[in-house]
Amino acid sequence: MADYDGLNKAIDHVVSRFTSVNRTYVQKIAEQISKIGHLTQSTINWLIIMQEMNQDIADITQQLAVATNQSITDVMQIYEQAMNMTYTDPRFQSVVENKPMSDSQKRVLANMARSYAIQTAQTLLNYSNTTAISQTYRTAVDNGIMAVSSGLTDYNAAMRDIVRDLGSNGMQVTYASGYHRRLDSAVRQNIVDGVNQLAQEASLRMGEIYGDAYDAIELSAHAMSAPDHEPVQGRVFLKAEFEKLQSGDDFQDINGKQYPGMRRAIGQWNCKHIAMSFSTKYNKPRYTEEQLQEWEATNQAGVTINGKHYTVYEASQLMRELETRIRQQKDIAVAAQGAGDDTLRRDCQLRINKLSAMYQAVARQAGMRPQMNRTTVVGFKPYKIK
Repeated sequence: MADYDGLNKAIDHVVSRFTSVNRTYVQKIAEQISKIGHLTQSTINWLIIMQEMNQDIADITQQLAVATNQSITDVMQIYEQAMNMTYTDPRFQSVVENKPMSDSQKRVLANMARSYAIQTAQTLLNYSNTTAISQTYRTAVDNGIMAVSSGLTDYNAAMRDIVRDLGSNGMQVTYASGYHRRLDSAVRQNIVDGVNQLAQEASLRMGEIYGDAYDAIELSAHAMSAPDHEPVQGRVFLKAEFEKLQSGDDFQDINGKQYPGMRRAIGQWNCKHIAMSFSTKYNKPRYTEEQLQEWEATNQAGVTINGKHYTVYEASQLMRELETRIRQQKDIAVAAQGAGDDTLRRDCQLRINKLSAMYQAVARQAGMRPQMNRTTVVGFKPYKIK
């Protein structure tokens, strides 16, 4: 049985290191902003502020390097575990028992897993080297000094937007396209995408190793599928038909059912499905037609929330959005605490209370289990509202 829970826990452990560094980053900048707020035009000493800022940046950079180096070993183990899950895939069980792979064939697959691991490790190193720590820190300090130097009477109000933005965005990774993403989120997405790509590539390569018997592709399936891929998930396609699916042409499954061309290929644009080698000679489909139809019917029946109809998939997406917004407010509250801004902390707590109530209501109406661990932010302390 594939240990997906163990794999997810290992990924969570890696991400937690970067989340911890992000918390330190936010707190150090917020504390510096608070210090500047207690200065006056005559007591501002830019040299001292620069020294403190440079020391903070050095500390954060060192913590980020440590987190990255510690995580590289874990990444290697994660990909090794993902590769082992492919070895034990039931689709290959009977043929492997009759004809075990040679040492050279195993080395090919092991090298593939290592290649994916090295690529991910290099991406983590790139993240740690290119994250614009000093730029964000300096911008916050410059704005703080400007607010004090201009003689603003309400410094806390003037800096509140900076602290709010700092807590919300955290350490950022900037892609070539200009798109920004939080560092910890980028780390998670990179590892998850790599694991999925390895699982698919390794399965297809094993199909090649065992020859023409593996003449088809079976797609993975799950409840609450995105609507465009729901009709094809769990189905089996001859390789030529799968290529048509991937290229956007009309195609059919092994039962002769016809499908119109699809705009989004399997494995692209945040697709969670994986294409696995399948033998029409040795294998039976993992999912029955009745099960797939039941999932689709349940998904389409959906739920009504606040007078609006949602498919189960849409309701699950709404819950993910609420979880993100709750974490965001908690991150801002952590930054506000570091800056000593109780007014902002109180505002955040009010929003957290409102979003949490909404989250529980959506879960209840959708018949889903709330996953409060997805709203957890290390370092957050609830603010008691009198």
